[in-house]
Amino acid sequence: MASPPRALPGIAAMTLRLLLRLQVGVLAIGTAFAWFTLVGDYRRFFSAGGRVLEWSGCAVTNPLLTPCFYGALAFLAAFVWALALLRSPPEAAAGRQRGLNWLLAASSVFAWGNFAYELFLYTERRRASAFGCPAPGEAPVHPLTAPCFYGALIFLSAFAISLAILKTRRRTARPIA
Repeated sequence: MASPPRALPGIAAMTLRLLLRLQVGVLAIGTAFAWFTLVGDYRRFFSAGGRVLEWSGCAVTNPLLTPCFYGALAFLAAFVWALALLRSPPEAAAGRQRGLNWLLAASSVFAWGNFAYELFLYTERRRASAFGCPAPGEAPVHPLTAPCFYGALIFLSAFAISLAILKTRRRTARPIA
């Protein structure tokens, strides 16, 4: 059985470089979005009378206890990791990309799990909110407008790009027949 025609090594290298830059760009957008959302959560928390290390007793949940905080940390870690990959030599980058791929897979599962929980609360007509805990009198937020949904989409996009990078690396690692 004949193998399918493959791109020239130069084109594959350019494609790989483009995918690495795209991965950095998507993770930069995700990081900015997550930290912007987290800052908004903190402003809301502080305006409700909360203090930095106050874990309970406030009408608004401390953002350190919400999934958004952990998503923001994951976005930041993935962004720094992707930047390091962009600057590393091709020989070392393959193994590091696999590690980033695992982080993005785990982050996607975490984000979609949080979105599913928010969707469940919304469909059960419980007081779901995009901010962990709604303030008294606050209307529930539709899950498709919640930051969890957009964070999950960004993580999934970054994961798909990471898979494309790994596939491109595998293709260029085999000798051309």
